[in-house]
Amino acid sequence: MQIPENIKLLSAYDIGQLLYKKKMCPIDLVNFYYSEIEAYTKPNPYTILTKKRALIEAENAKRRLLENKPLSPLDGVPVAWKDLFDFKGFITIGGSKLLEKNSSAKKDADVVALAKRAGLIQLGKTTTVEFALGGLGTNANFITPENTIMKDKPRVPGGSSSGSGVALGDGLCAASFGTDTGGSVRVPSAWNKLIGLKTSIGRISTNGVLPLASSYDTVGPLTKTVKDSSLLFSILANKSFFEFSDIDINNTNILVVRGLPWKDCDHAVEKACEDIIKKLSKAGVNIFEKKVTEIEEMHKILEKNYGGATVVEAYNEWKDIVDNKSSFLDRDVLNRMLMGKKMTQNSIKTIYDAEESYSKQLYSTIEEYDAILFPTVQVLPPTITEVQESSETYNKYNKLALKNTRIANSLRLCAISLPCPDDLPVGIMLCMSINKDEKLLNFAENIYNIIK
Repeated sequence: MQIPENIKLLSAYDIGQLLYKKKMCPIDLVNFYYSEIEAYTKPNPYTILTKKRALIEAENAKRRLLENKPLSPLDGVPVAWKDLFDFKGFITIGGSKLLEKNSSAKKDADVVALAKRAGLIQLGKTTTVEFALGGLGTNANFITPENTIMKDKPRVPGGSSSGSGVALGDGLCAASFGTDTGGSVRVPSAWNKLIGLKTSIGRISTNGVLPLASSYDTVGPLTKTVKDSSLLFSILANKSFFEFSDIDINNTNILVVRGLPWKDCDHAVEKACEDIIKKLSKAGVNIFEKKVTEIEEMHKILEKNYGGATVVEAYNEWKDIVDNKSSFLDRDVLNRMLMGKKMTQNSIKTIYDAEESYSKQLYSTIEEYDAILFPTVQVLPPTITEVQESSETYNKYNKLALKNTRIANSLRLCAISLPCPDDLPVGIMLCMSINKDEKLLNFAENIYNIIK
């Protein structure tokens, strides 16, 4: 059985269908991906390849498929995981040389175990910003994979789930997984023209996932289609699969959040997003536009306090390393950790209180709309060289990369980034209140069918 020539363009679901119909063999598919990974000439997005494990999983998938007993629609589909997720028998490095001598994990992370139970095949682990603290995707101590869309110069891939974005963007897996604490799934998705789902806090287990900031850490997939996102969400949330339903476009209300989410947009980003809004309006969607007080005020508080409590929680999580082994840390990660170290208790309390208050107010404000919308990332990806050469440049772009995405984390929204249908790495973000993940996915499917 031959691997289709267009395999890198296919969704995980489409690959699953080919496997189910016995038009492809899982073992051949796994070997194909490994040959592509090994032949990859740019900085490789994988840190660890689990080939022995993957081939065993492929053998088991082959047997099930021959018996017509698939575990899920994605049985036999190969995926990649950000190197924050525990794999039994492997060290979770988290992008840090300081963790290379840690003990191997005694069991899979909960979500990895759930993926295996659904028949997904684990190809390996992918690069991340050190301790996942950064929105650009750089890692001075290991490698920085290159953006898959803008190839004029080596550009940042977006982080911190950098390797997961590049691995999928360059066709080295069928889907991938990352974590999103301030935008770390959505930024690499936007900058590599993928779909990135930021799940509601607590919907998916983080047990066995290297922590950054437990108040904000979430797990989510990077995919090529909303259907893939839905299937993978259901698997990781340990919920039944659900079918999409059509929505009445003429009774659909979207609030375009104006003001700060647009303030520093590159012209190209602004134009691409405005074109999508016009397209939705032309299709019959009711578009409303206004500033949202809760978002404006929350943003101001985050700006005044080093981007929010994430850096505080990150410092507290890795305090021993920051205080005693700082010379081994990535410069830009260390600088953000130190921001957290010097934040006052009053500032921390201000952030947490504002998040609780404004999130409740926001839920009430947006209740009359089906979803709110604004750009995922305000700027196009800068070059790797310019952000690695200057801390000032790094800080400038890191703030801009996370400016919009972190709002969803601070205000406890679920969110999804959809790629704009042009050649540039631009994403548009849809958000809903907490625990409306399934509704968001269904809504996004209908909206994406209009804009793609």
